[in-house]
Amino acid sequence: MGHDIDQSRDKPAIAYVGETPWHGLGQKLPEGQPIDVWLREAQLDWNLKRLPVQYLVDGKLRTMDDRFVLARSDTGTALSIVSGDYHIVQPKEVLEFYRDLVSDYGYALETAGALNGGRKVWALARTGKIGTADGNGGDKLAGYVLLATSCDKSLATTATFTSIRVVCQNTLFFAMEDIKTEKRRHIKIPHNYFFDPEKIKDKLGLIDKAWQAFMAQVRKMAAQHMKEAEASTFIGAVLGQKDDKPLSRRAQREHETIMALLSSAPGQDLSTTKETLWGAVNAVTYYTDHVRGKTAGERLDSAWFGAGSALKDRAWEEADLLLESHG
Repeated sequence: MGHDIDQSRDKPAIAYVGETPWHGLGQKLPEGQPIDVWLREAQLDWNLKRLPVQYLVDGKLRTMDDRFVLARSDTGTALSIVSGDYHIVQPKEVLEFYRDLVSDYGYALETAGALNGGRKVWALARTGKIGTADGNGGDKLAGYVLLATSCDKSLATTATFTSIRVVCQNTLFFAMEDIKTEKRRHIKIPHNYFFDPEKIKDKLGLIDKAWQAFMAQVRKMAAQHMKEAEASTFIGAVLGQKDDKPLSRRAQREHETIMALLSSAPGQDLSTTKETLWGAVNAVTYYTDHVRGKTAGERLDSAWFGAGSALKDRAWEEADLLLESHG
C-alpha cells in the first residue's frame, strides 16, 4: 500500500528496542546498538541517487536540464522526481543526527524505519524525561525527539518533541518556545535548504522548558472533571463541529468510536483519565494512533505526519481553550 511500512527487501523496514511496538512489526535490537546496526536492521543502509530524467523523441534520447530522478541505490526503484535545487537528506543522516545526542546527552534510540517504499524515513529517541499526569508516580509519560524526512516532497525534514503515554503508547507532540513565533510544535527544513543538524540540536536544547510546560498542562487536564455530555461536546469540537450543526456522516462515526474509547481504551480507568479532560484527549489520541486507518503503516504515517497528527493537535488546542475558559 502507498503509505504502508516499507518492505522493499521483503522485511519490514523497522527496528526497535524494548517492548514490541503496537504495530507488532520490525526487528528487535538489544539496547545500545551502534548506528551501523540500526541502519542495517531498519533496512536503511541505502542511499538516494540523483539521476537525470531522460525521454525519447522520434527515437532520440533526450535529457531534461533541471529535473532528476531520486532512486534507491539498493533496488534501483525510482521514488520521486525533483528539481535541481532539491537537497537530498540520506537515510543515514537521519540516524547520524542522534549519534552525539546518544553519546553525550544520554538519549537512546528506540525505533527507526521507513514508509512508502522508502520515501519517508524516521528515527525516534528517548530523552530520559519522565513525568506523571498526577504528579504522584501514576500514569507515566516519557519525552522523545522524532526526526523525519521524505524524498517525495510530502514532508520537509522535521524535528519535534513528542510524548508517549506509557500505559497505552499514545503519542502527543508538544511545543517548544520560539522567540519569533512564541510556540511551535515542529522545526521544519524545506528541501530547498541544506539540512544543518547542529542548528536543530541547538533548538532542541529547549526541551527542559518545553517538557515542564507540557507536563503542567497535562496535570491541569487530569484535574479537570468532565462529564460524558461535556466530553461529547469536546470531541465534536475536535472533529470540527460548529454552532451545534450536525457532523458529517464520517465525522459522526468517528465521534461514536472516540466516545466508546473514553471508557474502553487502555489506561482510561485510571483516576487521571476517568471522567477528566485528560481522558478525553487520550480517547482522541488512542483513536488516532491505534484505530484510525486500515494498516499499521497508514496509522503511523497519519498519526505522526498527516491528518491524524493534525487531529491530535486540535484535541490539545481545544483542551487548552477549555482550561482557559475555566480560569
